[in-house]
Amino acid sequence: TRGLYRGIMEDIYSTYTTAATGTAFPFTDVAETRWSYPYIKELYDAGVVSGTSATTFSPAANVTRAQFVPDVTGTCPFADVASGSYCEDAVTWAAANGIVSGTSAVTFSPDASITRQDMAVMLYSYTQRFQVHLQQQQPVKPFTDAGSIAAYAQIAVQTLQRAGVISGMPDGSFRPREHMTREQACVVL
Repeated sequence: TRGLYRGIMEDIYSTYTTAATGTAFPFTDVAETRWSYPYIKELYDAGVVSGTSATTFSPAANVTRAQFVPDVTGTCPFADVASGSYCEDAVTWAAANGIVSGTSAVTFSPDASITRQDMAVMLYSYTQRFQVHLQQQQPVKPFTDAGSIAAYAQIAVQTLQRAGVISGMPDGSFRPREHMTREQACVVL
């Protein structure tokens, strides 16, 4: 059985070409000493992520709901995802595969920043849909703010934490309602 990272990366690599491979890392705002540099570079080299400009990645900028889902074709069920938009195929694929649900029956809110708990739910849904086995590590200390995690996200956050996919903040919190940054998304993937 594939691990979460390996499974997601195999799926991503099979979907994208490695157009960035062999090119110099262009992002002047991601120093080699930055904690997220190796993750961002790996995903850039694989052609999975791009910058916010030709020379910037904006690692601390928030990730939108649409940016966090993979890109594949189909017909989108959400009225607020414009036909032909950069995220239409990704949202369509994720909805069709049960990875995401809308913010209502007919909306997805593609430009809303994704919360850390919603990211966890999307990743967990992916593992469930594609039968990715998450090896549970030794028992972990619950997040200091575990009581702030929404009921719909509890299992996802706990499972991903025990599997070592997410580790939270240095102070022991998860900060479930904070927005996920671009660099955090690269680390999780």
